[in-house]
Amino acid sequence: MKSVCYSVLALCFILVTGCSGGKNTQESKNMDQLQKENGIPVYVRTLEKRPFSTYLKYPAEFRAQRQSTAYAKIPDVVRKIKVKVGDRVERDQIIIVFSEDNAAYQQAKLGFESAEAAFTRVKALYADAGVSRQDYDNAKTQYEMAREGYKSASEMIHIKAPIGGVITQLYVQASVNVAPGAALFTVSNNDGFESQFYVTAEEIDEIKPGARVYIENKKERIEGRVTEISLIMDPVRRAFPVRASFACKPKSLVSGMSVDVIVETYANDKAIVVARNEIRRRGDSWIAYVQNGLTAEARELVVKREQGFTYEISNGLREGDVLITDVSENLSDGALIKVVDRAGLARGE
Repeated sequence: MKSVCYSVLALCFILVTGCSGGKNTQESKNMDQLQKENGIPVYVRTLEKRPFSTYLKYPAEFRAQRQSTAYAKIPDVVRKIKVKVGDRVERDQIIIVFSEDNAAYQQAKLGFESAEAAFTRVKALYADAGVSRQDYDNAKTQYEMAREGYKSASEMIHIKAPIGGVITQLYVQASVNVAPGAALFTVSNNDGFESQFYVTAEEIDEIKPGARVYIENKKERIEGRVTEISLIMDPVRRAFPVRASFACKPKSLVSGMSVDVIVETYANDKAIVVARNEIRRRGDSWIAYVQNGLTAEARELVVKREQGFTYEISNGLREGDVLITDVSENLSDGALIKVVDRAGLARGE
């Protein structure tokens, strides 16, 4: 009795499954039939020539073309820092002051004051013929030597800006002891900027003098040109140094920042450009579909260059062609198509 019940249940299951499968097959056939009768829905766009370029990206340091760093000449303590980062300074403006009770500085100062007083006396006597010319010349020589010694000692204590510009780095703080040769501050002249980056042997032939470069972030984009390409490989980096210059004055970039320099290696202002998802691979070649009346027409393409997911087409497509942008698997040469807009409505309905 149980076996009979099981057999009946199995038969019912087979019948239900068969009916369901037949229904799905019928629906599939109906969809295929509808597309054959009405056309495969497709999106299209009319091809227009537009700019296309390829580029390479390199890490670099953004810096002023003219900048200078001041260094400590004696071991001493920083007593005063008269500026802050971002301040504009003039050449020979005092930026940092060390201890004025420095023994060498005080000795030079006393020597200068003594030589100056002696020379003043001798000069007055010489004017009244009270001393010889030789005595006058000796006193003047001693005074000038003492003056230069005092000036040198003063420059060791009062550190001046080597050029006019903007303070872009302060490497010390007040009350800090520094050693001879320690960097104190950097002044940058913002009349022009540059970046140096390194290019591999495989890429160096793609970069030409005068090539357009740019740096961009969320706030701005600045453009420049490649100004120098070294023909000698850097032995440490195993790459070629390349320099780019920027004539503009950036708003959000300052000297010393790390940036990515984008170098344009090829440019065509009037190119036929397609996206990767608008074309299909067929064997060793690429094909695209264009609208030809009510049908799709397959075109074999010659891809000239590519950048990311965009391709420059040198043959197979022309300006004015209506490109089918969604290359579905059921699309084929001569297939009936129905152009729809992005809302899914057929054109003209």
